[in-house]
Amino acid sequence: MKSLKSMKKPVIITAVSALAISGALFSQSTYAAQVTKPIQAVFNNIKIIYNGTEVPSDAKTEPFLLDGVTYIPLKLAGTALDKKVQWDGTNKRVVITDNGVPIDQSTVTALNNQITTLTQELNTAKAANTTKDATIAQLQKDNQALKDEASKNSSDTLKDLQKQLNKDYSDSYNTNSDITLDGNKSDITVTIEMTKTRWEDLSSSRQESYLEDIVDDILKEYKDADVEGTVKNSSNRDKLATFTSNSKGDVTIKKIASSFDANTIQRDLFNRYSSYAGVGFDFSVRGDSSRADVDVYVGLDDWNKLSSLQRSNLTDGVIDFLKDRESIDRVNGTIRNKDNRNLITNF
Repeated sequence: MKSLKSMKKPVIITAVSALAISGALFSQSTYAAQVTKPIQAVFNNIKIIYNGTEVPSDAKTEPFLLDGVTYIPLKLAGTALDKKVQWDGTNKRVVITDNGVPIDQSTVTALNNQITTLTQELNTAKAANTTKDATIAQLQKDNQALKDEASKNSSDTLKDLQKQLNKDYSDSYNTNSDITLDGNKSDITVTIEMTKTRWEDLSSSRQESYLEDIVDDILKEYKDADVEGTVKNSSNRDKLATFTSNSKGDVTIKKIASSFDANTIQRDLFNRYSSYAGVGFDFSVRGDSSRADVDVYVGLDDWNKLSSLQRSNLTDGVIDFLKDRESIDRVNGTIRNKDNRNLITNF
């Protein structure tokens, strides 16, 4: 048996101001004269479900149907949606606002106090950082001053040692040499200048002994230093030899440089590469021990027959020969056409 409420038949009611909160019953202007109209509303036990939960209603707030449209009192909808609904009778309007979370004054005061405290702490931290930055800047300045002073002292000590070495070894071994030191306490470079004749008058063993005596005296002052050096011709500053030493002062002469003899170098290159890979080559060399310019002459057709690897092996071989055997610091080379001497490529 159906409930009485669900069997309610349409009833005719007169619209009054209390129902106007639905917002749909008035089409007139806000300030139009009040009008009443008879309407036929259907109450059919309509329920409102919001997010799966039924919103309770009573006889005064029950939804109803009118001309196929479901009407819900705004106050009920506001309750379901957590909105505040008010009727402004003076201006004849419905006012809907969000329900704000009330905050008591004690909470506001506490938050303001917390903001004040945090602001003070931030200002204190900024002041501390400023002080730290100033301290760091001063420490860096002091550290650089100490480094400069240490470098100056090291440089002065190195100059004093250089003066002493020249006093002890300028005439030692009949070298009539001039010794220059450069670097710092951990890395010292020695440059020794003498004539080529005096250097070559020393036997290999005496050359080694001469250099080791100098290195030993350096290591007495700078025991942890890495020492390496160069012997140069005082006449033209050509390199005569280079050397390195270990922590015990033992010297290894890495290169013995001969004087730059272009004719000899050209002849040696020709002997090595004149028929390289079945191709004929000629050579022209000029320069000195610091830099040599080499022109390699070959027929254009013969050059084009060589593979990239063969060309690379040839040019690398020429460079290595000049640097390793002749102790030349820098080599510039060209490949030129035998017939007209035009440039083919550089290496």
